[in-house]
Amino acid sequence: MSILQNDQNGHAIQGFAPNRIVSVSASSTPSLTLDVTNAVAVRVAYPSDYKINTDTTVGTMSGVTVIRKGVTALVFTDATVVEVMD
Repeated sequence: MSILQNDQNGHAIQGFAPNRIVSVSASSTPSLTLDVTNAVAVRVAYPSDYKINTDTTVGTMSGVTVIRKGVTALVFTDATVVEVMD
């Protein structure tokens, strides 16, 4: 059985299709950092505070977040689990 890629009208189905799950914790290298160099999008199970690359501004991520070109790292302020779509 193949994976459904088009709906009954032949249109592409859009959705989040993670291919890996990553635990980001204090033991990660570097600590609490997720490499998203080749990622398309990520999803967190619950709202998580994070920084982009080396920025000092903290934001709160929830649900699915698309990764923009030039973003290579998400630095979380607490341990979390992230589903990644590469």
